[in-house]
Amino acid sequence: MHALDVQPLTLSDGSVISARMIRSSDAEALQRFHRRLSENSIYSRHFGFLPELSDERAHYFTNVDGVDRCGLVALDPERPHEIVAVVRYDREPQTKIAEYAALVEDRWQGRGVGIALTRLLIQIARQNEIDCLYALVLAGNVRMIRLLNALGLPTVTSTVNGTDQVEVDIRLET
Repeated sequence: MHALDVQPLTLSDGSVISARMIRSSDAEALQRFHRRLSENSIYSRHFGFLPELSDERAHYFTNVDGVDRCGLVALDPERPHEIVAVVRYDREPQTKIAEYAALVEDRWQGRGVGIALTRLLIQIARQNEIDCLYALVLAGNVRMIRLLNALGLPTVTSTVNGTDQVEVDIRLET
């Protein structure tokens, strides 16, 4: 997938939305997306309260190379300039391991956006010779644990200070 490619994503309810690589021009849309999130969604992702996504953070998240740092967005079918979900990975330097994160707007949660977008991200990670994605997950974040298990890939979970590190071996095709 290249930065300009838009891919259709079929959700669990059969509806289809568009996904594409995040772009540097998405910084303001990413900040709007963040403002629409509930405190619980923000806390689950960032492990703390973060009422605003700063310009610096938005710039960091939207400027990726598609190889060592990759981010995908799902777009609202009724407002295609609005982001409804983001998944990303950041490769650990000189390794085949990358940190994974996902965030879905509350009103889109439970519809399969996160897993569909994650499967697309895994395809890109494999093309870029990444063998393992790991996610840092709060122990109570049942939705993220469910998503990672639903991938059908081998996982190893370790817990440190109430945070689970879930490693997903993405070398096998599912």
